[in-house]
Amino acid sequence: MDELLKRLGDAALPDRLADIDAAVMTALAAQQSDARATSRHLSAAALVALGVGYVGGSFNTASVQAAQTKLVLAETSLAPSTLLDPL
Repeated sequence: MDELLKRLGDAALPDRLADIDAAVMTALAAQQSDARATSRHLSAAALVALGVGYVGGSFNTASVQAAQTKLVLAETSLAPSTLLDPL
């Protein structure tokens, strides 16, 4: 085992390993650039949404009150309370 490790340590490195650092750094830079662009787009969309909400809310100056209505819920035969009823 020691002899094998010595031979492996003395062997020349493949040429492709010399280019791997540059490829990794290029890919990381591209990913960071994409993340920054996405962050800018999301920030712009949030600002637009806030602006639209503010402008839309400022048009209606009258106070609004919810209507007093009763909800009519039909009792279904497949409701869990009826399926579990022992009677």
